[in-house]
Amino acid sequence: MSTNTIQMYVNIKKNNVSTSTGFGKYYLNADTNETLSNDGLVNHIMHHNCAVGREAIAAVIKKLGECIPELVAQGQPVKIEGLGTFYPTAESSPILLNKLLDVKYNPLDALKGIHLRFKPQSDSLNDLTSRSYLKMQVSPVINLVTDRVQDGVDAEGKKKYKTLRCSLQEFRDAGGFPVALSASLTPSPSPTGEGSGNTGGGDNGGGSAGFETGGE
Repeated sequence: MSTNTIQMYVNIKKNNVSTSTGFGKYYLNADTNETLSNDGLVNHIMHHNCAVGREAIAAVIKKLGECIPELVAQGQPVKIEGLGTFYPTAESSPILLNKLLDVKYNPLDALKGIHLRFKPQSDSLNDLTSRSYLKMQVSPVINLVTDRVQDGVDAEGKKKYKTLRCSLQEFRDAGGFPVALSASLTPSPSPTGEGSGNTGGGDNGGGSAGFETGGE
């Protein structure tokens, strides 16, 4: 297991959900990029000096995408060593005893859905959800303070929003978000990993204050 830590950006994001108990408070939020495609994952694996050819890697990844859902749908959990286990769960409404005893009642009426779940491996320090993983693998860095505010309505009457972004220092200096925000946004580098093929996305942004607009 590598002991080299990876620099990961985290943003400070305001909770704007009025019904939430955390409304108006700020929380740390992982800064994410665009989702990596199969080709991007193959490129990343190839940069780890993999002895297997590109075509073989791509074929295995494609087959995993086909076989794991098929097996899980049959009630067969699948564990990938070093990563975790895929398994099925059923979601249902509660069933009262008198209903269950009624021969005319079909218990499947209570079924809301079948879900494919993932449980990260927890029998080693590689546990993706553990504090030990954070300490050994990731070195968090504060990137930006972000907020999402309404910015009028579009031609169809739908609410428009703009996302405010500024550095933590600018936020503190202004006692909140700076009044004057630049209309341009210079992206900052994000930790995509060598050869990952990511181009950036999510809440990425530069150290300078700025905003972007978009519909609801």
